[in-house]
Amino acid sequence: MAKGGKEIRNRIKSVKSTQQITKAMKMVAAARLRKSEGRTQASRPYTDTLAGVMRNLASVATEVDHPFLSHVNAEAPKVMLLLFTGDKGLCGSFNANLVKKAEQFIREQRAQGRETEIVFVGKKGWQALGKGGSWFPGFNENTSYADLKPVNAVLTNAYLEGEVAEVHMIYARFINVMKSDPTAVRLLPIQSLEPAGEDEAEGFADNYDLEPSPEELLTALLPRYFQTIMFQAAMENFTSENGARMVAMENATKAAGDMIDALTLEYNKARQAGITLELLDIVGGAEALKG
Repeated sequence: MAKGGKEIRNRIKSVKSTQQITKAMKMVAAARLRKSEGRTQASRPYTDTLAGVMRNLASVATEVDHPFLSHVNAEAPKVMLLLFTGDKGLCGSFNANLVKKAEQFIREQRAQGRETEIVFVGKKGWQALGKGGSWFPGFNENTSYADLKPVNAVLTNAYLEGEVAEVHMIYARFINVMKSDPTAVRLLPIQSLEPAGEDEAEGFADNYDLEPSPEELLTALLPRYFQTIMFQAAMENFTSENGARMVAMENATKAAGDMIDALTLEYNKARQAGITLELLDIVGGAEALKG
């Protein structure tokens, strides 16, 4: 029993140490989640409202010829993919789901005769898909528009120079703590900027006097709108990552507790068996002396 009991005690000690780590990681993820979720939810109305304004402008500014609205080189042999993942693991299937979505996208593009050049935001995607392409560290709860400028430059330069036919993006849209949705959207030409319906466009034109002209406004706002879409995706992705990590660490902490209970029971049984054997030895010795 002595040897077995010592081994079990060491295992209990090891699991308790792991449990302390997972519990601490859960608390850190929860704190980061609270902050990033607040920013994500607060920015959605701005992003949605800006999208509505842009759609209305696109409906009345019909003469605008901007590269963000139509293909610069539709015959280019490749597309560019902006892939958001995390820099770290221990967040369940969060990173794996995004990588799987990217692999599906690559297959679909290859079936159309186009290769995919990937721009990675987050180390896990870069590690999973061959460590090629451009890589940027993952964003966090303090991400600002300025942090996106280097990524923005890589995407827009490749597109405007005609090196890629389109620019797409894959990120995790935050739904709730338990769930996120790996989402693919086309960034360039801007997919979400479909003109508003005729009635909506007429109402917009009737209700607002626009200065400068709708064409000038649309042209000036397109780069800002493009960056806003990326910024919202970065926040959604980071919030989703920390929701997944908090849940994963909570499950790991509970599993460690269950294992500690099972090992404690095993230790008590082994200890009881050892005591029983010692008693039997004592009784046997006493009987031998009597004999």
